[in-house]
Amino acid sequence: KFVRTAGCADCGMTGFKGRVGIFELLVLNAELRALISAKANVTELRRAAVKSGMKTMLMDGVAKAWAGLTTLEEVSRAAKEM
Repeated sequence: KFVRTAGCADCGMTGFKGRVGIFELLVLNAELRALISAKANVTELRRAAVKSGMKTMLMDGVAKAWAGLTTLEEVSRAAKEM
């Protein structure tokens, strides 16, 4: 269940107080190293990284929105995917 926030004076009308990070971490493996050496474009690198298990910022954000930690609107604002 996704949440929508109402906001108040304490949270600056955002519905949240404090911060929750959304993250993307690329761990290099042999395939990614070869693509980098071959000067592959960003799309090719991203596709290979996700295939090898990387979660994008958008994926992490949607999981956190699903858990009620943030909203889809905030994820969309913060994690503009390529």
